[in-house]
Amino acid sequence: MSPQDPEASDPRPIGRPRDLASRRSILSATMSLLQTVSVGDLAIETVARDARVSKATIYRWWDSKGALVIDAFMESHFSNTPMPTAVDPRTAIKRHLTSLAQYFSGRAGKLVVQILCEGHDNNALLAEFNERFAKNRRRLVQETFERGQQEGLFRPDIDAAWAVEMLYSPIYRRLIFGQPLDGEFIELLCGTVDSLFSTDVKSKTSRPKSRK
Repeated sequence: MSPQDPEASDPRPIGRPRDLASRRSILSATMSLLQTVSVGDLAIETVARDARVSKATIYRWWDSKGALVIDAFMESHFSNTPMPTAVDPRTAIKRHLTSLAQYFSGRAGKLVVQILCEGHDNNALLAEFNERFAKNRRRLVQETFERGQQEGLFRPDIDAAWAVEMLYSPIYRRLIFGQPLDGEFIELLCGTVDSLFSTDVKSKTSRPKSRK
């Protein structure tokens, strides 16, 4: 888990180092299995076997398969899509969006779609995913955007929460409809950060021509 994502810390008590090692093994095994099986087909018995723990150990930390999948996804997601802290907020957001689109262009994106689809028949799963993952990540991006407003990089008349919605929505729309999160899309998305929200005219970019 990336130290740049303090909101990603798990609220569940871990305990001894041995417990922490077992937990990491369970999360790693879960993500490895999800590379080849769907959320619906994932079996706790298989996770326990691959992680070399008992089912009781898994259920001691997670009360459902959905909760385990969300935690495994979060662990991988935060480490692969950090919010940079050593650059200005505008650059940080563009780098974050780039890493997010690149990460979601692979198996992780399909996993997100599966969680959302499963959530339509499992309100508890969808609510937990939204509360523990989506809201936390949006809050981090929103705080970065607000910091950019304070530093004069982003327009002060823009609602930060709505700006985040505008930047994230195209990614999830493309995921749901199976459209590519390729270099052209990333360029357009990052260009939006400048052309719609930036106060620096020089930083604004023209819209690249879409390929026919």
